[in-house]
This record gives sequence, C-alpha cells and structure tokens, in this order.
Amino acid sequence: MPTRRNTADSADLVDPLERMGRRARKALAVRRALFEAGLNAFSRQPIALVSILDITEAADVAKGVFYLQFRSKDDYLLALWQNVQRQGLESIRSAVSARPAEGEARLTSIVTGLLGFATAAPAAARFWLRMSSYYADEVGLPGDLTRVREQYIFELAALVAEKNENEIDSADLQRATVVDALCWAAVAAAAQAEQSVLTDSAVVAAVGAALNAPAPGQAQRRTKVRGKSTRR
Repeated sequence: MPTRRNTADSADLVDPLERMGRRARKALAVRRALFEAGLNAFSRQPIALVSILDITEAADVAKGVFYLQFRSKDDYLLALWQNVQRQGLESIRSAVSARPAEGEARLTSIVTGLLGFATAAPAAARFWLRMSSYYADEVGLPGDLTRVREQYIFELAALVAEKNENEIDSADLQRATVVDALCWAAVAAAAQAEQSVLTDSAVVAAVGAALNAPAPGQAQRRTKVRGKSTRR
C-alpha cells in the first residue's frame, strides 16, 4: 500500500526551535520599537503624562501586543530603565577598557564613559533624568525599581573601586553614588543650558574633590582640634 504523502503546510515542517527563534526575534524587534518610542515620548514630556497608548501608537504596535511583553506601565518602565542603565554601564566599561589606568586617570575614564553615553544617546539621558525624579514626590521607588537602581550603583561601585563585586563595601557604594550624582548633575545642567557637548574635565575635578573631601564627622573633629590648639 503506497505511503500517504503529508500535505501539511511547509511552515509546519520547519524545526520548532527555528520557529521559536523567529518568534523571539520578532518579540525583540517589538520590544526595541516600544523602547525607542518610549524614550522619544519621555524626552518630550513628563513620564506621568505619557500613556501606554501614546507609546504603542508611536511604535506602530497594537496595545494588546504591549501587554504580551509587559504587565503594566511600571513593568515597562522597569525594563526600559534596566536597558538604559545597562547601556550606560557598557559605555563606562568600554571607556575603562580603552584606557586602563588607576586613581584619577581611571576616574576620568569612568566619567568620560558615562558622559559619553549621555551625549551619544540624549533621549536615553533625558529619560534617565526623568526617572530619577519620577517618584520624587512619592514615599520612594517601588521595590523592583529600587532593586534596579541598587544593582546599577553596585556595578558602578565595582568599576570605580576596581574590585570584584563580592569585595564591595558601603564606602565603595557611597563613592559610586557620588560619582553618579555629580555626572548626572552635569548632564542636567548641560540640558538646561541646551549644550550638546559636556566638559569631562570640569566634572572629573568636581567628582575628585567630592571623593577626597573629609566626611562631615571628620571635618567636625578637625575643627574641634584646631579650636583647642588655638585656645592653648
């Protein structure tokens, strides 16, 4: 008896892994389109005023497709902020790798990497600044966003201190927070003045001065000691 020929559609004969790969690539393309649309929207107006519909229409994606990727707007913001912060860290790592150094020279590379990212990706930089103040009037960042922020500072601390992640201590985290705050203050000031180019040297000087300044308690103790010696 002759074997019956399978007349299924040719797409059904494709390896399931290959089909899955195509779906994954399509999902990635959709996610990138949503991210790009969001960055453009958030760079023009406050985050709270941008709706999911604004994002999906700009990305030319159905609203239902958005919910296949993200549970809510906060979930979307979390993923977008993770993506932007990862790009910032990659820019810093590239700058450090291109110019291996220690001390002030390493700090210069770190500042150059972060400011270079902000200059090359202005929409992402504006989003970063807006996210930093998005929940300023609230009790604090939601748990997931707090963890994203903490992970970024942790990875930045490892780069600043030139340590393995398991060696990072609270002082390293504080130094990384100072570096991050001063760099983004410079980005905000440049945006306010409508400058497209940031001056690395001025920021490096400010960061270096802040990192080398004595802690408030130390400064107070030194003042007291000087006061005693003067009275003698």
